[in-house]
Amino acid sequence: MAYSRIAMAAVIALGFATTAFAQKSKDTIRIGIHQPVSSIDGIFDPSPQTSMMSRMVLDTLVNFDPVKKELVPGLAESWKRIDGKTLEFNLRKGVKFHNGDELDADDVVYTVNFILDPETRFRFKDATFGWLAGAQKIDQYTVRISAKSDMAPFEARMATNPPIFPSRHHVKLTDKQTFGRAPIGTGPYRATQVDPNKGVIFERYDGYKHANAGKPAGAIKRVELYSIPDEQTRLAKIMVGDLDLIYDVTPDVAENFKANPQIEITTRPTNAYAYLMLDAIGRSGVNYFKDKRVREAIMRGIDRTALVKALQPAEIAAMPLQKSMCHPWNIGCAQSTEPPSYDPAKAKQLLAEAGYPNGFKVTVGTWGASRPVAEAITGQLRQIGINVALDSMALPAFVKKRAGGELTAYIVLWDNSVGAPDIENTAGFFYAPGDRNYNGDEELTKLYIGGQLEFDPAKRIEIYRRLFDKVNNERYSMPLIPLAGTLIHSSELKIPAPGRSYSEGFTINILEWK
Repeated sequence: MAYSRIAMAAVIALGFATTAFAQKSKDTIRIGIHQPVSSIDGIFDPSPQTSMMSRMVLDTLVNFDPVKKELVPGLAESWKRIDGKTLEFNLRKGVKFHNGDELDADDVVYTVNFILDPETRFRFKDATFGWLAGAQKIDQYTVRISAKSDMAPFEARMATNPPIFPSRHHVKLTDKQTFGRAPIGTGPYRATQVDPNKGVIFERYDGYKHANAGKPAGAIKRVELYSIPDEQTRLAKIMVGDLDLIYDVTPDVAENFKANPQIEITTRPTNAYAYLMLDAIGRSGVNYFKDKRVREAIMRGIDRTALVKALQPAEIAAMPLQKSMCHPWNIGCAQSTEPPSYDPAKAKQLLAEAGYPNGFKVTVGTWGASRPVAEAITGQLRQIGINVALDSMALPAFVKKRAGGELTAYIVLWDNSVGAPDIENTAGFFYAPGDRNYNGDEELTKLYIGGQLEFDPAKRIEIYRRLFDKVNNERYSMPLIPLAGTLIHSSELKIPAPGRSYSEGFTINILEWK
């Protein structure tokens, strides 16, 4: 949502009249977030905003170094494969939860058993943990975790889930969903307040002794996160010094703040991108996209180069466009083909051959940061005769419609489940059987399963190359543009560049003062 010129001018004038920036002396950073947060628990609330906070409080057994693109120790100092289904983890000794309890194998076994318990119900349970079979304690600091079948990306999955709970505390909770209101973990920050009205407060956990490139220790002592759903209010507060950082800002809005010496604009590449998905099997009851020619026509009517130049900062627009639904940040990403190039004349020809010489009307779903992309594409597709009606909705509504097969096409963002390191996560999310599958291609399902079962890295890459090449060739889905993390922040704040980052463009623990 862009500011009007009058509103922006008023805010800028107000900003130049203030001297409220002074939080560096208090070692406190104030961040504006988009929605109220009532719980910090990535199990019961896996939304991107909650996940950003949860990974600061809770740790996993394995971490991922985004610069070297390799898995590194987390709560486990080492691990070994027992067989295709089982990994044995050696836990770090002396790791303390925020309440003083010492981490041991009981915590890991308890966490896995709690998640797999049929009485524990949460959204995406089967999709995230359906592959797990259980956990076994070997000794105080050794635990084995098993999958239901051979799982080549086992270690990579452990880099995002499960977060390890403090068993002696968690087991006493009558309602386990209350854990997120006062979460206790081993991460670089501890939560001292989680209130949907007052906001979230983090205090640096100085007992965090297992930092590495996969998860550095916190640099700033205190972090205050305030829920401000209205974008204009967030912008006004950063301008007058009531906030030190806001994120998910569009480049055109950020440009208006460059004249203020108390404010800086930082752009970071992320692992997130907007993409187009077409209903190739007619789940929605609308059959346009069952015809490959129509799917290709839509894609040839989209000028991705113009989109990225118009909607992303210059440094992001200068990067090569993504070649498939396979992000190069991920382990195992490969392809040898590319999406169809922009060619409106060819698009019109294909539509005519498919029986739509005058085009047609179609509803396209969208949500969140992808809405400006969808709006721009609406104008582009009009040039080839496609009249698009945008159905812009909140994430829960989108998830419900997608699961119900109600979407004929949609343009939304993908961040690989908030940074899952292995490409098999993307392959499974889109191309495994289930309510997210809008292509019905059995070969893609076989390739996805084949990637899970293949332990040879070179052979795995070849499997994923075949998978993503077929997605390109059949025109099922297409990456559109990368989504940079554009941040407006106090000039006293430094935003390090830790390689490819999460979709917000930063993680709380890497923020530091100049």
